[in-house]
Amino acid sequence: MKKIFLAITAICLTVTLMGQNIKLEKPTSKKGNAFAIVIDNGTYNAVKAQVIAYRNAVQDDGLSAYILRGDWATPDMLRAELKKLYKKAKNLEGIVLIGDIPVAMVRNAQHMTTAFKMDEDKFDRNESSVGSDRFYDDLNLEFEYIGRDSVDTDFFYYNLKTDCAQTLNPTYYSARIKYPSELGGDKYEAIGLFLEKAVAAKKAGETLDNIVTFAGHGYNSDCLITWMDESITLEENFQFVKNSSRNLKQLNFRHEDYMKYRLFDELQRPEVDAMFFNEHGSIDKQHISEFPAQEDPADYAKKYRSNYGWTPGPYNILTQEVNRRKKEGLSKEEVDAYAKRLIDTLCTDYRVTPKFFEDWWKQQNLTPEEKQAASEQTKKERREIIIDLADLKGFNPQPYFVMFNACYNGSFHRQGNISGYYIFGNGRTVVCQGNTVNVLQDKWTYECIGIISLGARIGEYNRLVPTLEGHLIGDPTFHFKSGADIDFKGVIAAKRTNAAYWRSELESPYPVIQNVAMRMLNDLGQISATEILQKMKESKFGTVRMECLTLLSKKDTDTFIEALKLGLRDRYEVVRRRAGDLCGRCGDPRVAEAMMNEFINYPEQKRVHYNISTNFLNMSHQALRDAVKKVEPTMTYLNNQEVIEDVIKDIDRNAKRYTQTVASIMDKSGDEKERISDIRMTRNYNLHEAIPQFLQLLADKENSLTIRLNMAEALGWYVYSYRKQEIIDGCQKILAENPDIEPELTGEINQTILRLK
Repeated sequence: MKKIFLAITAICLTVTLMGQNIKLEKPTSKKGNAFAIVIDNGTYNAVKAQVIAYRNAVQDDGLSAYILRGDWATPDMLRAELKKLYKKAKNLEGIVLIGDIPVAMVRNAQHMTTAFKMDEDKFDRNESSVGSDRFYDDLNLEFEYIGRDSVDTDFFYYNLKTDCAQTLNPTYYSARIKYPSELGGDKYEAIGLFLEKAVAAKKAGETLDNIVTFAGHGYNSDCLITWMDESITLEENFQFVKNSSRNLKQLNFRHEDYMKYRLFDELQRPEVDAMFFNEHGSIDKQHISEFPAQEDPADYAKKYRSNYGWTPGPYNILTQEVNRRKKEGLSKEEVDAYAKRLIDTLCTDYRVTPKFFEDWWKQQNLTPEEKQAASEQTKKERREIIIDLADLKGFNPQPYFVMFNACYNGSFHRQGNISGYYIFGNGRTVVCQGNTVNVLQDKWTYECIGIISLGARIGEYNRLVPTLEGHLIGDPTFHFKSGADIDFKGVIAAKRTNAAYWRSELESPYPVIQNVAMRMLNDLGQISATEILQKMKESKFGTVRMECLTLLSKKDTDTFIEALKLGLRDRYEVVRRRAGDLCGRCGDPRVAEAMMNEFINYPEQKRVHYNISTNFLNMSHQALRDAVKKVEPTMTYLNNQEVIEDVIKDIDRNAKRYTQTVASIMDKSGDEKERISDIRMTRNYNLHEAIPQFLQLLADKENSLTIRLNMAEALGWYVYSYRKQEIIDGCQKILAENPDIEPELTGEINQTILRLK
């Protein structure tokens, strides 16, 4: 009994001591919305003068700034304090996390990412979890603590609970100021210098009138129409940027062989206010272009075409499908067996011989040492195509704001990361937007970005475009001086529930404000699908029509279908591309004709074309064949019949794959790993016509619990499906008729229902 009493006393003492180490300093100037500077005690004590100066600058800029400091032993401790602060502070607009703040590694929430699909059961949790500050800024979510990392001691692992909100709606914005240790030097000194730079940036009061964009190799299928239509986005969002060689530059990897050095020039040009990178990325690299140094790109392509009738299709398909199965944890023997079967299919479909894949097989069978040697040799033979951490050490990036629309560049929690090197460089860069894991190429890159040209803080913009992986690194309160007759700074938080105000802004001369107004009214339930659809039909702004399509994708099926048909014909490529993707995610046969018209008659739209072609697996194949016949009279090829035959063959190939996939999933005697792999595949490729069979599998207790859990989770990805109500009803019926169902399966099914509602 005495031991129990002493143990309880020790626990109480620890909690008390922890509480004593947490202190909330109230604002010294009360005005406008609230903001919180969250910092650990060690960092605060080392850079107190700079923190106070930053707090004063934030307050001078119109925010009431709290300082919340403590010895943050766990993310839960800090989250509890943030909940208290949110109740206390008036219109808490945002927070910044400075120094050694524990990192929440989130699991069971891949549906909140744009592209991350790693198998959480097969891979180490350090790799298969998403480092995310949505843990701190979205108080609607609930998490279950799993454990702590023994390697990265500030990593704490959490599952998203199955019975809480399943969509993101951050309560306020957030950002990280965390020093990347690989940069070397004294982290406290570096953080102090950064805060001084942030204060100076506020005093500069720059208008956003000079920007540079860059499209890297292999991004968005290297489609020139995608890149050209970026100008529509820029014109509508940044109306105060002159179309001149100094004020606006849209760069493309094709412009120079050694584009890396051109980018260095632009990044160090003192008048550049913002830089937007659209490219592939890694934690420690920006990928610029990919051709070998000794070969001209045209010769490079010609050489491969001369070998065995080369086309990029089969090689890419094989690589992507095999890599996906490796990620899903299949053994080498299982992967090799799958590759052999797929090669047989590809040889038939693409009229190539097995010799075409010889080099591929050689790469798969290299030892680790041989792979390393080959990698080193490749590096010697390639151009300087990558911006890496060595390039950025001591670099002076000048744009105040840098967007990394790339995978992994925003991995603030890793010891060496691209975004961290930018903000802690010697230039003016004070805030970056980046992603902690991979990100979807077809994400709407510039959604709502225009509010930053109207004076809104970068954090206000980032809160409007939440993903589990998307983060700000640096000062989220930074903003440009409005170039308009309005100042949009702080408006969203202050007017969040004011439906009358947002309705008055539906006809704003600034398209981005119209978009925000529709978004806010939609959140408040104060705008109908019919009204949004009418807006889509009438608006002269491509970005507004894109916002309408985005909102209507979550409305009733009939208006969504009409929006998809409009979207496929829209003059703005981003709308067409998104509509092409959503057609497959919806799956309704009513969009088949509009979809096939775009696919057949406009092949030059590479990314639209690609998105539509990936949907051939998903939809009713008879509906697609019928649609091809209806489109035939509109075709203008010299060889119309040959084109039609090729399209029908593509549809038939996908129909065959559909049949094989569904058969594999439903085969109780089949290999369980193969079945799970195919089930997981349906998360990206929603097989709408198989929904009745999938619900049957979910209810069938002769299938293993693992199979049923994976199927329940996969059905949660059918959020746009025209048959999603069928899934909801089926899942609810399974729960009602099976009171003895396993608790973990009950949780997974309930999570799917919440995701689809």
